[in-house]
Order: sequence, then C-alpha cells, then structure tokens
Amino acid sequence: MKSGSKRLIVIWGVLLVLAVLIFIGERQRSEQLGASSQRVVPWLLPAPIEKLGAVEIMVKGSMHRFERDAESRWFYHGVHDANKAEHGHSTDPQMAAVIDKAMITFGRVQREQKIAIKAGEDEYGVTRPEIFILVYLPKADEPLARFAVGTIATDRVSRYILPVGAAEIVTIPDFHIKNLLALIDAVKIAGATKP
Repeated sequence: MKSGSKRLIVIWGVLLVLAVLIFIGERQRSEQLGASSQRVVPWLLPAPIEKLGAVEIMVKGSMHRFERDAESRWFYHGVHDANKAEHGHSTDPQMAAVIDKAMITFGRVQREQKIAIKAGEDEYGVTRPEIFILVYLPKADEPLARFAVGTIATDRVSRYILPVGAAEIVTIPDFHIKNLLALIDAVKIAGATKP
C-alpha cells in the first residue's frame, strides 16, 4: 500500500471515531435536556381532584360540604353551622355540573410564591382565617389536607394560603378562592329557589 492511501485510511478512521463521539455526546445532551425540561407542577392539592371524595369550605364559621355520590357526581351536602341542627342534601344534575366545573378549576390551583412562617406574627391572615378548606379522599373521616386561607396579597391578585402542618405559607391566584365563594353563593341561591 502506498503511504498516501495509508494516510487517507487513517484520516477516514479518525473522522469516523470523531463522528461516533459527537453522535454519542449529542444523544446524552438531548436526554439530559429532555429530563430537565419535564417541569414538576407545584399543585396545591396533594391529590388530583378526580381522586377526592369531598371538599369542605368553612366561611366565617359555616361549613359548606361538597361530596361525590356513588357515581362520582358532585352534590352540595349543605351548611353545617353550630346554630343549626338541620342540613340538606342536593343532588340536582344542573347544580352537579356547576359544582364539577368549580372543583375541576380548584383542582388546578398551583402554588406560587413561598414565604417562611414568622413565629408569633400573622401578617398574612392565616392564624385566624375566615376561610378554611379541607379535602377528603372518598369515604375518609380524616381530611387528606387542610388549608388556612389568609388575606389577599399586596399585588391584589394572589392570596396567602397555609397548608396546615407546612413550614411555609404559599400564595395562589385569588380567583380560585373567589370561585369557591361564588359556588357557595350559587348553591345557596339554587336552594332558596327550590319549592
């Protein structure tokens, strides 16, 4: 073999090795980018709303309970107030659809900002909240999670929430709380208009 063809074979061999190394490097980099681009969503609820069996919303001492029936349709269980012994159940299909939409929206709540709890202070309104939310798995007696709903943040768009037992307060979009309060108003109006 001539020395020129040996050099050509060596050059092609080196190019082939470089091409293989570049291919392997790009493949590893692509896998790393794919793994890092999978965003972990900071959901407020510890389980998807589809897996929950009940949501209780206490507003100024009145407990409003929304439950799923055996067919997973939402219904309003009624107001539970210390001053009222009776409570009602509503299984209206139209109201079930309204409740379902509100619960699906609530299930999409994401944590925004995290704020360390300051001992002995309540600048965020979570120590003695006017609104308290409890979520339950189906047929569970103990809540899966509890949330103390604090005041509206200074940006007027977010609201402070304390997941009970957590070491920090979080903010969520305030419209989620407004939607739950509007749902309570809607079921009250629906109950008042029934014969």
